[in-house]
Amino acid sequence: MSNRISVHLAAVLAVFVTATTSPGAEPWADARLIPPDGLEIWLDAAQQAAAREADKLGPLKSGDRLAELRDASGFQRHVVQADKGRQPKLVQVGSAGTAPSSSTGWVVRFDGEDDHLRLRGLNRRWSDFTLLIVAAPHTNLGGYRGLLAVNQAERKDYETGFNLDLNAPASAALQNLNLEGRGFGGARNLLKTTVPFGTLHVIEAVAEAAQKQVRVAFDGKPAGTRAYAPSELIADELTLGARHVANSVSGVQGFLHGDIAEVLLFNRVLSDAETQTVRTYLDGKYSDLKAALPRELKLAGAAENLEPLVVVADPPPVQMLVPGFTVREVPVELTNINNLRYRPDGQLYALGYNGNISLLSDADGDGLPDTATEFFDNKGRLRGPIGMAVIPAGHALLSEAVRGVVVASKGKISAILDRDGDDVAETERVIATGWKEIPQNVDAIGVAIHPDDGAIYFGLGTAAYNNAYLLDESGKSAFDLASERGTIQRIAPDLSRRETVCTGVRFTIGLEFNADKELFATDQEGATWLPNGNPFDELLHIQPNRHYGFPPRHPRHLPSVLDEPSLFDYAPQHQSTCGMVFNLPLEPNGPIFGPAAWRGDALVTGESRGKLYRTRLTRDDDGRYVAENQLIACLNMLTVDCCLSPRGDLLVACHSGGPDWGTGPSGKGKIYSIRYEHVSQPQPLGAWAAGPQEVRVTFDQPLDPQQLKNLAAQARITYGEYVAAGDRFESVRPGYAVTQLQQSTPRYRLPIYSASVTPDRRTVMLATAPHPTAATYALTLPGFGRETKPAATGELPQHPQIDLAYSLHGVRATWEPRDKSLRGWEGWLPHLDLAVSRAWSSSNRAR
Repeated sequence: MSNRISVHLAAVLAVFVTATTSPGAEPWADARLIPPDGLEIWLDAAQQAAAREADKLGPLKSGDRLAELRDASGFQRHVVQADKGRQPKLVQVGSAGTAPSSSTGWVVRFDGEDDHLRLRGLNRRWSDFTLLIVAAPHTNLGGYRGLLAVNQAERKDYETGFNLDLNAPASAALQNLNLEGRGFGGARNLLKTTVPFGTLHVIEAVAEAAQKQVRVAFDGKPAGTRAYAPSELIADELTLGARHVANSVSGVQGFLHGDIAEVLLFNRVLSDAETQTVRTYLDGKYSDLKAALPRELKLAGAAENLEPLVVVADPPPVQMLVPGFTVREVPVELTNINNLRYRPDGQLYALGYNGNISLLSDADGDGLPDTATEFFDNKGRLRGPIGMAVIPAGHALLSEAVRGVVVASKGKISAILDRDGDDVAETERVIATGWKEIPQNVDAIGVAIHPDDGAIYFGLGTAAYNNAYLLDESGKSAFDLASERGTIQRIAPDLSRRETVCTGVRFTIGLEFNADKELFATDQEGATWLPNGNPFDELLHIQPNRHYGFPPRHPRHLPSVLDEPSLFDYAPQHQSTCGMVFNLPLEPNGPIFGPAAWRGDALVTGESRGKLYRTRLTRDDDGRYVAENQLIACLNMLTVDCCLSPRGDLLVACHSGGPDWGTGPSGKGKIYSIRYEHVSQPQPLGAWAAGPQEVRVTFDQPLDPQQLKNLAAQARITYGEYVAAGDRFESVRPGYAVTQLQQSTPRYRLPIYSASVTPDRRTVMLATAPHPTAATYALTLPGFGRETKPAATGELPQHPQIDLAYSLHGVRATWEPRDKSLRGWEGWLPHLDLAVSRAWSSSNRAR
């Protein structure tokens, strides 16, 4: 019995030794290197021709798809890709289309979209390793673009094995290398230098359990180190040109856009002498390729124009993106304010998140509120109040009161009434209640009173923002279209009844009537929790019996509705549109905010990213509204609501803290006053791509020739999927994964070759490189506006420049007159509908 046990143990030991000791490199491996012990895998693009010839396989030409990259270690650990659409290419630099004839100059080229190679069944365990990889990333589009990773089967690489990638942020050059894994978790940049993309480098990654350290070397020079809690690194699978980051067999992500020439992976820490031997081999082998690749590599797209976002280090509290405005802080100390509304006598109601209502007055007559008194002491009666409207004279609610406001709060709509005219509210009258409350701090939101009949409108938030169809564990929906949740409600003028106006809204924070006495609402993004459920924050035109898409039509859960589209989507995702007011005077013939061209536009606040929008609404030939949007300001606080003052200033309420909803009811907020004070400064009316290589910006009055000097050299155009005007002033944003993706998505510079101006000096023409893609383009024109006055004036600082956004929307049009003696016309129209184009192009709006 003992002899049989000894024989069996000896066999096991023999198998173990065979599995862990290299059998010796393949005969076709590069003879210039005798690998040190512990070699696990050796992938060499230059030797693939010899490998295929040795196995009597057909040759590959430069540019052919690579189904298998053969391993020279002797273990035959070939990395493969069966899907032809995901196979990288084997490329000989400088010799496209020729058969392999040299041991240098070859790379495996990954497209950055889905190309990668995989090895399953590696089934190895290490605590130490040494990895050397010769690579040339072409771009870094962000999102952890992987060079190489190992993982436990169907598990995440960074939790079970390790990964080497380009880190989360996008970059315009190679400046990030993230080495993380089991025992050294969390993304971290270990590269201490910056080099251009498309250049070839030797990257070394080492994990040394004895020293409790992992480290990176770059082209033979030490880079970053990090602590390592020695762990068993599980290498059941290996991925080349990507990463494995999901708990599934299809979890490959982070695809590399670049070249990999060679990989050597060892199961131990090489000695200094061994490391130097391998370095010498790689340096000699790739010296010619390092010189040739940057000259011959043609990077796809506009990678050479990558331009990382450089944010303003200390942005102003309110940065206007158009000229002529001054900004001041309202000198009152209040908690976070959710709503601002003026009453006809010039007093300002400020509804606090804590339910208290303050009354602000202008004691010195300069148009800036400077005194605050208590109008309503909440004492816990109003919970989560968001939505306030001033009760107009003659309304049924004022039959027994002098003045007051209607407030939406959790569980009820209340009239807060001052019965004796002493500017202190004595009464809360509940005028609507009875719906089933939701767990969130708010449910009734947004209030508007019809200017003619006095009907009161308000919103009721959706029943479950994170389970819109109300699915149970079996997947059965309990959503009820007849429910009051997720609706706009109307209270009759005599307060006798309440009815549902529309369904399918999520959280309509802003609710207002425009000049035509039609109702509009801002609604909140919901795609974070429900695909296709309000993909963006929205502006809605509220019409009876419509369903506005949250939740959207579903063949099983909600088949009986048609989703009404939004009037305008505020992008990129997670703007959190909240407060809204139409740019209309408080009194007939009174002033509006900003230039005359802005009359009637919707002014909308973006709470979670500190934005202020101007959204122009125009009717088309069929009477439907069409929207055009301009970002006019960036703020460094959460921007919740806005309203017009009697003199035409815009007051903006901001919360302290970060998204969402900041420091809450007890936090300290601020109110800013924005005044259009310098009307002599030319105001941009629009920017558009007049052709593939021309951008035009038109102004409401002639430009000063001084503003045009060196304009081509100083102006800047940036474009990208998530680019917006004034991005460098954005200083608050929510921490959702999608916003992190937006930040890491690349931005590009569109070269400007020259600048000129039309004879009337009202239109700037910029000659540019071709517009390469349908994206958002952000244009910065420096030197417009005015320098900030001394602090004694109370004005807040401003950067004197203009920031505009444009896209490739619009129509290239040609008009040929029937009378051939007349001159025809060719140009750009902002919209296909001529009524909209006339409204958006008319100079009458500018004067």
